[in-house]
Amino acid sequence: MVDNTPPSGEGAQLIEVRTAAVPHVVPTLRTIVADIAMRQDFDLDAVEDLRMAVDEACSMLLPSAADGHLTCVFSWKDGRIEVTVSVLSDSPEPDDETGLSWQLLTALATSARRSVTPADGGYLSRVELIRESEAARP
Repeated sequence: MVDNTPPSGEGAQLIEVRTAAVPHVVPTLRTIVADIAMRQDFDLDAVEDLRMAVDEACSMLLPSAADGHLTCVFSWKDGRIEVTVSVLSDSPEPDDETGLSWQLLTALATSARRSVTPADGGYLSRVELIRESEAARP
């Protein structure tokens, strides 16, 4: 099994969801991130931005899920939420990071990055995004 855990500081809370790589599970993942953001006192705009960012990350990766599974890890601490969405794929090629989906994702998150690494006879395609609350920024 591939370790999908995002790098998080000591004391961070963590939820990992492994599910079928099908579009109808994405609303559940959106709801989880919205709940975390509300509990971290993010403003309503930031909550909605996170919901849309998770949606975009999942939409980017769902088509390449070779084993039919998608993993989403949510980590949070002190006004910072990290989300890592990953799938095992057959192809080492990442999606076009100049496309509209990637531009939208990077506009919705404080930071975002895409990576593809060899794993389990295929490739681990991963989108990592971070969103910090306005109150947490210096």
